[in-house]
Amino acid sequence: MSIVEVLKFGSSVLRSPDDLPIAVDEIYRRWRAGRRVLAVVSAFEGVTDRLLEESSQVFGADCPEATAAYVATGEQRTAALLSGALLRFGIPARLVCPREISLLACGSSLESTPTQVDRCALERLWDSHPVLVLPGFYGVDAAGRLALFGRGGSDISALFLAAQLRGHCRLLKDVRGVFDADPAQSTRARRFAALSWERAIEVAGPLIQAKALQYARRHSLPFEVGRPNEAACTQVGEPADEWAAPAPDWRPLRIVLLGCGVVGRGVYEAVRRHPSRYQIAHVVVRDVARHPGVAGLTADLNVVLDDSIDVVIECFDGSGLAYPLVSAALFDGKFVITANKAATTERWQALSTYARGPDRRLWYSAAVGGALPVIETIATLSAEVLEIRGIVNGTCGVVLAALAQGSTHEEAIALARAGGFAETDVSRDLSGRDSADKLCLLIDAAFGAWMPPDDIATRGIDSLTDFAGGYQLIARARRGPLGITASVQPEIAPPESFLGQASGAENRIEIDLANGETIRLRGQGAGRWPTAVSVMGDLHEVARLAEGTRRAPAAARRVAARC
Repeated sequence: MSIVEVLKFGSSVLRSPDDLPIAVDEIYRRWRAGRRVLAVVSAFEGVTDRLLEESSQVFGADCPEATAAYVATGEQRTAALLSGALLRFGIPARLVCPREISLLACGSSLESTPTQVDRCALERLWDSHPVLVLPGFYGVDAAGRLALFGRGGSDISALFLAAQLRGHCRLLKDVRGVFDADPAQSTRARRFAALSWERAIEVAGPLIQAKALQYARRHSLPFEVGRPNEAACTQVGEPADEWAAPAPDWRPLRIVLLGCGVVGRGVYEAVRRHPSRYQIAHVVVRDVARHPGVAGLTADLNVVLDDSIDVVIECFDGSGLAYPLVSAALFDGKFVITANKAATTERWQALSTYARGPDRRLWYSAAVGGALPVIETIATLSAEVLEIRGIVNGTCGVVLAALAQGSTHEEAIALARAGGFAETDVSRDLSGRDSADKLCLLIDAAFGAWMPPDDIATRGIDSLTDFAGGYQLIARARRGPLGITASVQPEIAPPESFLGQASGAENRIEIDLANGETIRLRGQGAGRWPTAVSVMGDLHEVARLAEGTRRAPAAARRVAARC
């Protein structure tokens, strides 16, 4: 069974709806690591105090039940917006109400404690949605009324649920962990890598409410405190206190972005949300005039080899320009992140050495499945893979759905483009070649073998004349006694099957293992934001690697890369 990760997002992280993508990235990080995620949220900054004041003006102190119900709307709003943001980014998430999982509270309406939760209900929800979003801070009392957990209540929600689910808990704050002084006020503040319960109770307030700390201590529940998407944190509940090593010198990673189309523009907007961690130095496009409002535009390809550049993110269409630039950047010692499955597949045997090992510099998650973390999932499997099959092209899903509803070929393609699911040239999608490219990378990941796209029997949806049967474009690869067999072709999957339930741009993958288990994954496989969140997942991984060590100057890294 997958490990449960309970993530609590407080108002210091989610100050407003503008901060939701920060939580999306952190949740995606855990999901792509193979975890079942329960995201517990507080109200946005200042909202709880405002709701308490408003209720006081209307109810006074005479209606605690009404006050609890009104104040809880702050967490409900945040949870609804976060679940919507996750879906927009292609992550299969579901909003959960405390009532439907029987999150019971004992105490008064304004100061209660969680006592019980229906774990089976949560397990059932996780069977279809790997990410669940829960409003924190309140539960339901024995009479079915809402009851608040008091100050620090969202922390208590998360800690209680982690204990009940035997999962990991991380409290996401706006600091890198617990310090011996306020790091915003003192340059000499030191971070703890580990804290005992006794020391945590002494130094952790007001970062962590005393009520939540005492609860965790009573139940012997260790947890982490840190910032979203960063490696550094403080482990609370350890046997002994431990200081963290001095933070390495840090500057934002300097990035060259290649391409600013459907995917590239999404990546551009996503990277700019993290100005303290990343700086886009150049955006390389063919026609600068076509991209108003984008900073750092240039048509000069040589900026890829700029001495100050740390990361190259490649979002070009096709493989013509992509491979020479990716190859040059890798040889120059830079990190490269690509969403280009055509270029990656075409030159995989030359590129694969950069995609493995502790000094990995090529990251390509977005090239397979958009937001669907299939490459990462395969890497976590302990049993041998027998077969992998699925829908790995979101554009075809959108086109097939439109054709089945009576649209013309041209109308269906226009619909896919309007939704941001298709580039100008859709021939690789419709012919099945895009799916074959992705299947090659999946075969390498699942079976440790390389099969060129030309060796895969491929037939696309452009070969179909009847669209009423509920066709899906399905890629398959199986290990057998005589080797690996692979195909891409339109199939009619049973409507009640996992693949048959896919709709629109959704990608779905089934992985059969030698131990009899079948792993099922789903997520949106095309579009600006699903692909951008996958690119950002890779970028955050690169940043965490850089954060964990003192990064050598760029010139020194290039010399080391050539040795």
